[in-house]
Amino acid sequence: MQMALRLHAGVRGLGAQAARAWPVARRTGGAMPWRTYASPAGGSSSPSPLRVGDPRYGASSAHEGYRRYQEAAQRRNASGLLYVSAFVIFFLGSSYAAVPLYRLLCKSTGFMGTPKTEPTIRDAETLKPLEGHRRLRINFAGQVSTYLDWSFKPEQRQVSVVPGETALAFFKAYNNSDKPIVGIATYNVLPDQAAPYFNKIQCFCFDEQQLDPKEEIDMPVFFFIDPEFADDPLMDDIDTITLSYTFFKASGR
Repeated sequence: MQMALRLHAGVRGLGAQAARAWPVARRTGGAMPWRTYASPAGGSSSPSPLRVGDPRYGASSAHEGYRRYQEAAQRRNASGLLYVSAFVIFFLGSSYAAVPLYRLLCKSTGFMGTPKTEPTIRDAETLKPLEGHRRLRINFAGQVSTYLDWSFKPEQRQVSVVPGETALAFFKAYNNSDKPIVGIATYNVLPDQAAPYFNKIQCFCFDEQQLDPKEEIDMPVFFFIDPEFADDPLMDDIDTITLSYTFFKASGR
């Protein structure tokens, strides 16, 4: 009888303890405020469940997880740095290569009104004038930049040719200053769509030209219109082509 009474009292005491702990457990997300559960008979206690933040949870495991996170972040940062460095190197390389690549494109294809100057193997039949084709009027123009104290102009205003016929024209340059000056010329063809058929065999473009004080020189242009001009229906309405040169002062000279 006495044993039953003690067991009943122990159960009631455990229930009261749980009732007091329940509000605390709700505020702490389920963590109970006691470490052990007392047995009703007053015997040995059992350990409470482990919670995050409990010293028994495993500090070494948390440290290992943080270390792995740091290593992953370092790998991501290193990869990002490599991508940025590769982009910068590519951008700088493209900037340096843009001018020669653009010049090569224009000289090979006639892009943006640039006459083709790439050497092409042609036999005597290829360069024979096309009989019966209408004649094309080739106009010439020349100008200089405001920073170059030269006079520059074509010695003839125009020539008349048919596709496949070679022609020779001359430009005259004169140094108006009292000191040597180095100039360099660029050129283009109008209309743009005729540029791929305008082939120059010899010209002074993109070559540095030095003129002494008050010196005057003649500069030749040897060219022809590609015979394929006659086979292109887009050229049917083109009767006049203009070859224009502009001289600039050479950089650093």
